[in-house]
Amino acid sequence: MPPTNGPKKPDATQAAMKEKLINNEIGRNVRREMGKYALDCSKVTVAVRRGTVSLFGKIAPLNGKESIYEDEVKSLLKALHALPHVHNVVRP
Repeated sequence: MPPTNGPKKPDATQAAMKEKLINNEIGRNVRREMGKYALDCSKVTVAVRRGTVSLFGKIAPLNGKESIYEDEVKSLLKALHALPHVHNVVRP
């Protein structure tokens, strides 16, 4: 059989590695975005799977910022939806 000079199709392991890299990038961007708001997100665990961001744990207001807590959470969730590669944000 003669060798083909056409492009190779990526195998399943390459696709899985690419997805894992994208998920890791999304996780870093989510954590970076969470740091921009007056919220204590130290007890939050971030999980990313195929563009869906899941936030587990407790999001609390910073000391002295209780009055703007609800607005900050809404702004954070809106900003997370706007991140590249993010399709859905789940907060159980």
